[in-house]
Amino acid sequence: NVSVFERLRKEEPTALTTTQKVVEGTKTTFNLFVIIGGLGVILYLGYMVMSEFFSKVSPSSVFKMAMKKIENDDRATTILGNSIKGYGDPHSRTRKRLEHQPYEVAGVDYLRVVFHVEGSKRHGVVHCDLKKTSSGWKTRYITIVLDGFPQGRISIEDNRLEVDSDDLPDIDYSQFEMEESE
Repeated sequence: NVSVFERLRKEEPTALTTTQKVVEGTKTTFNLFVIIGGLGVILYLGYMVMSEFFSKVSPSSVFKMAMKKIENDDRATTILGNSIKGYGDPHSRTRKRLEHQPYEVAGVDYLRVVFHVEGSKRHGVVHCDLKKTSSGWKTRYITIVLDGFPQGRISIEDNRLEVDSDDLPDIDYSQFEMEESE
């Protein structure tokens, strides 16, 4: 009765032919590329997950940025009153849940955040919209829609013209002839 290990030890390796060497080399190379490709996919997925977790743009960071701009805006403090406070959903128990919606238009990422503000005189709903550009996230607009009567809207910041102008095609208008009307 001979064990498998003893049998393997007794068998002497045979010399490989050139064809067998090429086949073994091809198998080894293919396996190496599969392993490298798998590691590449894992690293890419890890990067995507980590960049989402540690992104500077989250609903709470947008809320903090918008609140600072609202508190420093003279029109907002005049209309809303002093001691402006902001909060998320007024119907949730903690009022900390911010309504937000990431969306994409023509391959460009956007983030819309909606929350409530309340001052000593009035209250309203803040709409804040950001756009991801090549140089980072840019604020498109921050607007407060006032509740109650009289209705109104306070535009804290509106950069849509500048931020969205990057998406417009560059057109050389000198090539077009303008006809003069009489």
